[in-house]
Amino acid sequence: MRRLFADRLVLATGVIVILMSVLFALWRVSG
Repeated sequence: MRRLFADRLVLATGVIVILMSVLFALWRVSG
């Protein structure tokens, strides 16, 4: 159970990092 939660936490963190990097790139290009 704890391992599944940890995997989901890592996956969520990776998705957030990717989304933030994409938004930052778009902001730099548009700005």
